[in-house]
Parts: sequence; structure tokens; C-alpha cells
Amino acid sequence: MKHSLSAELFKFTHQKTASVGILTLLLLMIYSVLTTNTTATQVVFEFGAVQWIPIIIIAVASAFFDMEYRNRTILILLYKNTNHWQIYLAKLLIVWLYSVILTLIATFFTIVLKSWLVGSNQLSWSALIIDRQTQLSLLIGNVLGTLIYALFIVTLSFMLIMLLKLNAAVIGVGLALGFLGAGFSIAFMKSFITLIPLFRWNPLNMIFITQQLANPSFAAISHLSNGEIIVGNLIYSVIFTILGYDLFKKRCC
Repeated sequence: MKHSLSAELFKFTHQKTASVGILTLLLLMIYSVLTTNTTATQVVFEFGAVQWIPIIIIAVASAFFDMEYRNRTILILLYKNTNHWQIYLAKLLIVWLYSVILTLIATFFTIVLKSWLVGSNQLSWSALIIDRQTQLSLLIGNVLGTLIYALFIVTLSFMLIMLLKLNAAVIGVGLALGFLGAGFSIAFMKSFITLIPLFRWNPLNMIFITQQLANPSFAAISHLSNGEIIVGNLIYSVIFTILGYDLFKKRCC
């Protein structure tokens, strides 16, 4: 497994998509600062990074696996390593670690943007204190939610690229999930109010974790407690991993 991780890390760090993903995130955060009025809420949600990180991860994750099939290097990879689960799991872990790096970069860049572009006159750090609870603690909750949701997204992306076999299609699904998923989940539950205890566990509802851990009031929308939505994301991550690996084993090179 150690050899597989080392090999996948080497390939990942030599792909342009990884650095492009980071650059895209930074540019989108700067765009958010320059085009909107900065509020405490924006700082907590890292100037839109919470929304963009999952989409970037989907694009990078699908491209990482799709590259192996496009270049036919998957044949060599499978030939050299009979433990196919190690290949799949190593790729999954590398992309999830990339999501951790993206999250840390977004958190650091949020502080930089707040200090340099927004300035203390427009929004002081003291203004980020609400009812004895600092927005910094909310930011930590938001970062935790992003990391857990990133695992959900990475496992989903790998499963989708195995199922759809088309990078563009996976990215399209990712965009739909990022911008429409939460809305569909709300509409779905409102249409079947009596079945909310069951439907609240639908995978689209897991999207709310990034907002809910930072703002507990979102529990009224997701109908899940913080503990439940964390467990839900982890359970779906396991399910997507199992399904994705099964598709990986059956996929023709």
C-alpha cells in the first residue's frame, strides 16, 4: 500500500489539474471579495470557498482517474499490482488529502483577503464576535464540514467516473450537485412531508454539512442533527467506495 501511495502521489503532483485547481480556488475567492459586500458570514464561509472546493475536487478526482484510461497506463498499473483495491484506495486517499490542502489554503487565504483587501476599517475582527461565540469557532466548524463533505465528494466522483466513463459528464453532475442538489433535497422533502424521517437521509441532503456545522440553524432545513449528518456523510462515503471499487474491477480497460 505504501508503494501505491507513493506512486499515486508522484503522478498526482505532476498533473497540471492539481495546481490549476488551487489557482482556480484563489481566483474565485478574490472575485468574491471584489464583487460583493464583505460580511461576517462571507468570512466564515471563506469567501465562497465552501461552495467551490467540492466542485474543484470533482473535476480533479475524475481527471485523475480518467487520465489512466485515456493514456492506457491503467493496463500497466493493473499488471504490476494484482491488489487492485490498493490502486483504487491509494488514488482515493491522495485526492482526499488534496481536498485537505485546498481547505487549509482557503482558510489561510481567507485571513489574507480579510486583512489585505477588506481591511479592518470595513470589517474589524471584533465585528466577528456574535453573542460570545466567535465567528472563528464557526469557521472551524465550517472547515470540519468541508473536510467530511470532501470525502463524500471524492468517493462519489470515483464511483461516477467508473460508471459514466466520461470526465465531462462527471464534472457536469458535480456542477448540478453543487448548485442544485440542496434545492432538490428541500423540494423533495417538502413534497413528501410525512416521509421526511426517511427522506432526510437522501444523499443530496448531505450537502448541508458544510453550512450546518458552522450554523446549527440549518438543522431545521436538513432535519438532521450535527451527529446524524456527519454519520450520513461517512456512511455514503463507504457505500460509494464499495460501489466504485466494484465498478473499477469490472470496467474494461
